[in-house]
Amino acid sequence: MAQHQPIFQTKPEEHSVQIPVSIERDSTTLTNPNRKPNHWPTILLSTIFVIIGQSIAILLENLYYEQINRSVYNKHGQSDGVWTQALLQTVGFPLLLLPFIILLTTKKHNNNNNPPITSDQFHYKSLAVIYICIGILMSAQGRLSAMGKLDIPFFFFVLISLAQLFFTPIFARFINKIKFNRWVVISLVLAIGAGAANFTSTFGGEPDRREDFHVRGAWAALFAAVCFSLLLCNIQNVFDSYIFKRTEPTTRKPSFASVFEVIVFSSLVATLISAVGLLIAGEQHGLEREMNGFPKGKGAYVMVMVGQAVSWQLYWVGIVGLVFSVSSVLSNVINVVTWPLVSLLVVIFFNFKNFTREGDDEFYTLKGCALIPAALSVAAYFFGLHKENRRSAY
Repeated sequence: MAQHQPIFQTKPEEHSVQIPVSIERDSTTLTNPNRKPNHWPTILLSTIFVIIGQSIAILLENLYYEQINRSVYNKHGQSDGVWTQALLQTVGFPLLLLPFIILLTTKKHNNNNNPPITSDQFHYKSLAVIYICIGILMSAQGRLSAMGKLDIPFFFFVLISLAQLFFTPIFARFINKIKFNRWVVISLVLAIGAGAANFTSTFGGEPDRREDFHVRGAWAALFAAVCFSLLLCNIQNVFDSYIFKRTEPTTRKPSFASVFEVIVFSSLVATLISAVGLLIAGEQHGLEREMNGFPKGKGAYVMVMVGQAVSWQLYWVGIVGLVFSVSSVLSNVINVVTWPLVSLLVVIFFNFKNFTREGDDEFYTLKGCALIPAALSVAAYFFGLHKENRRSAY
């Protein structure tokens, strides 16, 4: 089997890992050049999931806040719904159980001739602790992000959230032992440019000027970025240190089922935490009032909330799928470069013209231009992957 060097490097392991769906990797191997025709569709599919999932979720979130007229000043209702929004990001995980079971059954069928695996190799206790930690991070990130968007102007929230592109490489360097080459650096710089171009973005739940919670909201947005970065790096650590080492060295074949495993168990923990927080905060009473007073009717309210829950699960499959396929860094890059597209869709669907500062033409032009560094960022990362695949083939 051909050996090669990845776009970034980690500490060497003794054995390589072969992933049936598209990738063969361990802590020193990124892709298998003999399987790259299958590798790229996996990355592409995960990227599409991120784009579609995040776009629909944010559009429905804007619709929700617009319909409940969140922009109207309410001193006592400033933080209403933050636990609800955190819950919506993870509560839809039961939808992933069916594909998880199907992929898991397929994997066991393909490996039915493999030697038995001892419980020590599965690191059940370690994985349980890590899934709990990831679930806590998911819940905290969801709540802090919701609080930040409701407490500070959205353009300020976007700029602070870009800190995740600084935190993720730092955490990846220490947690995942990743070393970066120039293409990764170029991709990160362009992603920062794409994200920063959204400083004129708008949000249906943007706070009224009289709401003076900016300091709290700024800290919430910053810690949300930290939590998201830690979340991605810990997910990669789960794949590299545990899931990819579950079987004997010669028969290690983790499948895409491991992506669903991470999401399901971590989301279970996050959902329990968010549900308890929601009940303690008493937000369940607010949800009943919102549903009864929703301008488009109770059925539309339920569809908006369910739609968000489903979309966020699609988003998480894409995010974790990119970590599984390549790295936490690429996953974060794809997450950020999607912002310009989502922002443009929000403007188109909700016609937030009253928020423009330089006129509608300039506003739409800036939104369109933001897509250029976004596309270049993805192209730089993928070009680096392509070069490494070609180099490893010889």
